[in-house]
Amino acid sequence: MTEDAPPKRCVIADDVRSSRAKVGNWLDGCGFDCVFAENGLEAWESIRNHPPDLLVTDLEMPLLCGLELLEKIRRSDNKRIGQLPVLVMTSLLDSQTLDVVRKLGGDGLLQKPLDKENTLSVILDLIAGKKCLQRFSARDSDCSPSGEGVISPTLRRLIKTVAEGKRTK
Repeated sequence: MTEDAPPKRCVIADDVRSSRAKVGNWLDGCGFDCVFAENGLEAWESIRNHPPDLLVTDLEMPLLCGLELLEKIRRSDNKRIGQLPVLVMTSLLDSQTLDVVRKLGGDGLLQKPLDKENTLSVILDLIAGKKCLQRFSARDSDCSPSGEGVISPTLRRLIKTVAEGKRTK
């Protein structure tokens, strides 16, 4: 960011405080103004009240999961919110999750545990208007995700529903 430009505003949504703090510290060091949300509903309210320049969201959260939050954003009548760059982060990455994030209009996907350099690189690309759906984590960036992951049955049903096309933007 340039010194005379206002800081970019980012909402970081994750139900794990240490994850929010880690990403927030990294972004703060790059001149971002970060707002923290501990669930998807809190993030949605923050986005509606003051649209940010970026959303970084965990996949599995209470009240409104990251996929539901992404879906609400893409369905928004507010153009600024509807076009908001969204980075999804998850420890539950598999090919079906990647397909669903794509289908719902996600702009980036990273696998936890996050690597600072890779995370900041993806975020800066997203702010510049680039999609980053092929980059997962520093250790896995050259391979496709596989496996089921360990996630709640509710979230797994949501992923399956979206993947089957029963729920679209």
